[in-house]
Amino acid sequence: MDIILHSYTFRDRPLEEAFQAAHDFGYDGLELSRVHFDETCLATELPKAVRLGARYDVAVTCVDFAGDLIHEDAGIVEQSTALIEQSIAICAAHDVPLMNGYVGVLMGEPEEFSNNGSARATDAHYERAAAALRRLGDAAGKHGLRLALEIHMNTIHDTIASMRRLLDMCASNNVVATPDPGNMFATKAEDCDPAALDLLINRIGYFHFKNCRKTDGACDFSVALEEGELDMLPYLNKLNDFGYNYPVCIEHVGAGDPRTLAQTDLAYFRGLLGHGQPPKEKS
Repeated sequence: MDIILHSYTFRDRPLEEAFQAAHDFGYDGLELSRVHFDETCLATELPKAVRLGARYDVAVTCVDFAGDLIHEDAGIVEQSTALIEQSIAICAAHDVPLMNGYVGVLMGEPEEFSNNGSARATDAHYERAAAALRRLGDAAGKHGLRLALEIHMNTIHDTIASMRRLLDMCASNNVVATPDPGNMFATKAEDCDPAALDLLINRIGYFHFKNCRKTDGACDFSVALEEGELDMLPYLNKLNDFGYNYPVCIEHVGAGDPRTLAQTDLAYFRGLLGHGQPPKEKS
């Protein structure tokens, strides 16, 4: 199982520091966060990132994206769809096999996660997103790339159920889910049961590992992977039950020294791999 470092962990540092850490600690690749590039200039910025990674023998495994595919203005949806479609072609040209992101945000109070995203979405929001994703799924298939939607706060795919609904509607094998236990903890407590992932069996094409805890009723992501309220081993065992054979990504989004966290989180995760159930063959 390849273990990827998310460059967002180094969001306040130059991209080179993320590649340096990935090399030094033995990560298998890097997810390139949008904090480290301008997606409207991906044609010039991705080659620079790929060359930088080559200096450290670390591949860009995933490139992030964002789009507004749910807007009632068809022109805005088309603009977002066209940009993602263009990014798919650019990533494929540079041997990046995966893009990860989101396609629509609905937000009242930013930190009231359970009241945002899918809680505010209408059928029309899903229909617009699904139509655009069918087109993007075709583009991804043409270029041999997977387009992953992250279960993320404030998006219309912020829960396991809403993700399943959107994937069912777009009906593309090239559009997959990226569960993230930390994000699920922040939005819907029931989703933190690894058994809830059964709803996405054969739909998971990427997985983010980060932890979280509640501090004075608020979500606190300033914890190492082993320090939050979530036990990561049952998620890893669930992936093994599924016969999952795609990369996973370690991400830290709170306070703390990114280099130290990149090292300790990877060491902890490797320890989990040593104690987890052996992978099961897909039936």
